[in-house]
Amino acid sequence: MDPDFPTFAASRPYTAFKQEITRIGLFLPKETVNHFSALSRYFNNLLNHLKSDFGRRFWKTLAVKNDGIRAFKSKRINFKFKQMMKLFGEIKKKVKVHKVPMWRSYSICQNCGKRYQTDFNLWFFDDQYNRYCNCEFVNGESRIEIIKRDIETNKQGIIDKKRVLVLQMRKLDERLEDLFEKEKNVNSIRHLEKMKPAFQNMKQNGHYKATRKQAASALKELEKYDSWTSRVRRNVNYKPPIGAALVGGR
Repeated sequence: MDPDFPTFAASRPYTAFKQEITRIGLFLPKETVNHFSALSRYFNNLLNHLKSDFGRRFWKTLAVKNDGIRAFKSKRINFKFKQMMKLFGEIKKKVKVHKVPMWRSYSICQNCGKRYQTDFNLWFFDDQYNRYCNCEFVNGESRIEIIKRDIETNKQGIIDKKRVLVLQMRKLDERLEDLFEKEKNVNSIRHLEKMKPAFQNMKQNGHYKATRKQAASALKELEKYDSWTSRVRRNVNYKPPIGAALVGGR
């Protein structure tokens, strides 16, 4: 039964909300929908009462459209409970998504200040040298805190590796830039060939003897660099076969 309102205008917000509550629920997070803590007692009873047809339709629409749950026709199906069980299963999978290695799943007991291990039965924690915690009830990090600590440790390790790689990349970029500059400088050898006619002219027609001498020296040096661009050149380590000179002399 709907509540009574003094005027029609006062009932309009209630009527509009009641008509659109299913659409509103489709856009809310699952945790919010399962509780609806902001609603009045009347709407909570309307949605959660076992014999409420409106509530059944609401939860059925929400479960089928948001969670892909099969649209059973029976009125005995509790779609809210099915949605809650599906959410419960998803959260369990998320919580177990990170596995902490056995050797990193220890913590320090606040009672005795020694290492303890409550999730695995390890023989070396049952030693006789009083090195590990032997309290009946330990006081330390929870299992979730240990998992979060291990995730944070892995994150920090990856961040450190990334920082090292970034520094290496910067150094490689500097070396690559240096090689590009060297390549550009080496390619300037093609300009030497264009300078040869000018030096020849200066060697023959230079006004001063010293200029002509320097031009001749430069031309001689240019001939050496000519061999740098030639694919066919003399092998300075060549040794003629033994007896080749005698055979050639006959």
